[in-house]
Amino acid sequence: MRVTRRRSNEVPHGGGSLRAAATLAVVTAAFACASAGAVPGGPVDHSPPQISTITPDSGQVNVHPKRVDFRFDETVNDRPSGASTLDQLFLISPRSGDVDVSWHRSRISVQPSKGFRPNTAYRITMLPGLADLRGNVRRDGLTVLFSTGPTFPPFNILGHVFDWAAQRAAVGAYVEAIAHPDTSVVYLGATDSTGQFEVGPLPAGSYTLRAIIDVNHNRTLDRDEKWDSATVAVASASPTLELDAIERDTIPAAIADVRVDDSVTIRVAFDKPLDPTLPLQPALFTIQRKDSSTLEVTKVQWASGYDRARQAAIEDSIRKADTSAARRPPPPPPAAVPVPGGARQPPAAVKPRAPAPERAVVLSLNPKTPLKIDSTYRITARGVRNLLLRSREVTRTFTMPKPPPRDTTHRAPADTVRRRPPR
Repeated sequence: MRVTRRRSNEVPHGGGSLRAAATLAVVTAAFACASAGAVPGGPVDHSPPQISTITPDSGQVNVHPKRVDFRFDETVNDRPSGASTLDQLFLISPRSGDVDVSWHRSRISVQPSKGFRPNTAYRITMLPGLADLRGNVRRDGLTVLFSTGPTFPPFNILGHVFDWAAQRAAVGAYVEAIAHPDTSVVYLGATDSTGQFEVGPLPAGSYTLRAIIDVNHNRTLDRDEKWDSATVAVASASPTLELDAIERDTIPAAIADVRVDDSVTIRVAFDKPLDPTLPLQPALFTIQRKDSSTLEVTKVQWASGYDRARQAAIEDSIRKADTSAARRPPPPPPAAVPVPGGARQPPAAVKPRAPAPERAVVLSLNPKTPLKIDSTYRITARGVRNLLLRSREVTRTFTMPKPPPRDTTHRAPADTVRRRPPR
């Protein structure tokens, strides 16, 4: 609505009353124009921003754009969900400097800081997290492919990234494929909600693939972040592989805790995951008394295997003791509960092929050389490797604790109630 105002030195005929009326009309008109937005009481928008157009279109060749424009059906928020800035939501593969992202209300422009190279196929990835002004967040990503040359390379690298210690898919992990021998060429990707990724298109060659669970979204491997890497050769087909991300420290493992289960059983915990291919043998550990004499270690096993065997033995002894249960017929299997509406159960979560690496082992001593109560011992580990196969000699002292005293205070109370004799 257009509002025309007179100059201050022009006074209309009629004096102050007309001037007041004109002022009231201007204020009313301005308020009406400012209130010409959404009608109060209308339907609430719960939909995240939807893509209207992408320029250039995906699949095009021989294009030479200065930038890639994403247009949406509404104004998008310049503060995304799960990231501090918009540039953390976009990947340009292969990498060509930093990603420059500019916000224009309902349009976002993306370009590499060094520009798009000629005769190169690009994959632009928009990650989940883009939101509108009402806080509705896009939960899915988007990929755009185009080439500044006449063709696309024929290969991709596919795979899965897992959080190895947690035994679950790594969502939103940052993946890079470094070409050899020209390591300046790096192809990028990210995992989806199931931990799957696709990097490319790329030509045949040798690549170092690395996945990072990038907690701070800086696309750099930092201390204490989980990662994994592998070398893959791309020749006649697109390879598929699994990466198991976990903390991998160059510092060898140290003994974090020593716990005595009984006089011939010692549990030793380390501060880092250990090499799962490490052959466990008694020669890895030495236990000495104060006079430097040694106790004989007869067996070393992973703590999880020891705990499973112990639990199985307890359950087996309970079954043998309950002879009445053996004579009773087994209970019938539970009836299948129908699912309302015929909906199917969600598929089981995908897990890595290898179990999580362990941090603890259990040592068994010769019963002829048991631990003595209130005695102090020194335990030394040699050759215990971390996940990067590094080891050093580590030592720790511990004491055989006293058994807890028996509780003699809880005795059955005497029956002091006198019964009346029968009549």
